[in-house]
Amino acid sequence: MDLSQRLGTSFECECGRAHQIPVRRFLYDGSAVDSLPQIIRESCGPVRRVAVVADVRTWEVCGAKTLNALATARLDTTRIIVPDRGSRGPMCDDGTHQSLLDRLRGVRPDVVAAVGSGVINDLSKWSSFELGIPYLVVATAASMNGYSAANVAPTIAGVKMLIRARAPLAVIAEPSIIERAPREMTTAGFGDVIAKHQSNADWLVNRRLFDEYYCGFCAGIVGDIEHLYLDHPEDIRDSKPDAVKALFEALFGTGLAMTLVGTSAPASGGEHLLSHTLDMMAEVRGESHDLHGRQVGIGTLLSAALYQRVLAAENPTARDLPAAVDDNFWAVPSVVAAIKEQYNAKRQCLTPARETLGKTNEWDTLREKLSTEVKSPQVIRDWLQRAGGAVYYADIGCSRERIRAAILHMHEIRKRFSIVDLAWLAGVLPGAVDELIDEWLSENCSSTMPC
Repeated sequence: MDLSQRLGTSFECECGRAHQIPVRRFLYDGSAVDSLPQIIRESCGPVRRVAVVADVRTWEVCGAKTLNALATARLDTTRIIVPDRGSRGPMCDDGTHQSLLDRLRGVRPDVVAAVGSGVINDLSKWSSFELGIPYLVVATAASMNGYSAANVAPTIAGVKMLIRARAPLAVIAEPSIIERAPREMTTAGFGDVIAKHQSNADWLVNRRLFDEYYCGFCAGIVGDIEHLYLDHPEDIRDSKPDAVKALFEALFGTGLAMTLVGTSAPASGGEHLLSHTLDMMAEVRGESHDLHGRQVGIGTLLSAALYQRVLAAENPTARDLPAAVDDNFWAVPSVVAAIKEQYNAKRQCLTPARETLGKTNEWDTLREKLSTEVKSPQVIRDWLQRAGGAVYYADIGCSRERIRAAILHMHEIRKRFSIVDLAWLAGVLPGAVDELIDEWLSENCSSTMPC
């Protein structure tokens, strides 16, 4: 299906649902910013006042250009710069959100134009949703798949959450800007988009164990263009135009899949938990963390290694998850309380999973389905290395102790079942954690494949 012909429409899917695509325009073109006033009028109707939201970096990259294009078209424009947090960039958290919300209420715009990537897009999406006004995004990097998603991934009271908002009416980007983005941001986008192979496997696990809704169309939404950046991942490292364009389109597509399904299942599974856990650990301890997608890339490698071990088991003995959350590890009472709520909800629903693990025929059927979906850790590591992405825990500023702690606590933060939980039930975790780190996540890895 050609998504470009389906934007702004609804269609009947073979999954049995009618999907509605709220994004009306997607433009990846050298004159995209100049086209923004027309896109706003076509997508939003009569508009008088536009708030342009950026941070100090994205303002320099494309914010000023965006505001000038809107002003030239005789739209009333207001610039809103989301401030840094000391020496660090802005964060999508409840405090920053409230500040932006207050400033937007003072401006009373008809539409919000976000200029940036992950944090600016999420903050603008969240705030415009609460105000009941539309938003559009001018992307500045191929760094994550949230541009077209209705989800927001904020930190609320110290806990990484996932909340529902509203997708943008348009996503636009200029190739020269996306290609010139810092390499770390582009490789972060690569890490985010390859996660779909593992997250789709998690989705199938939930379909099999808990009868969760599954859509084959959304699971395979970018299958036709993956070869443009996976056959030669080094083209991402070298910012080759065709590969970067395909990556950006894939990020748009996987974000859209999440919007169509109504959950993050098509593009986010156990591999994302590693990144979220590292973010939360950093927040609790007042430390820094790396880009989301770079951490997700390593989480994808870990997920692949976990699947390899779990699927090798012939008749795994069904075990149970730890009885409780580690209060001392999370330290902050509000964080502990929120995590306990998620974790307890998950533990109450594990009976079907343990029963399946205990039945040879059911387990073999599940293994067969998953083995055709997941990629091997060798393949994931090869992709990341050739793309110039983060591969080892040191690449994302982690010590061995920190990555080990994250792996042993990442199952606690979400109620949705994933490969991480399956690895605990199958007995792979916690016992194999050091072997997994040594084999796949350490620069001195012991894998038979080249490190």
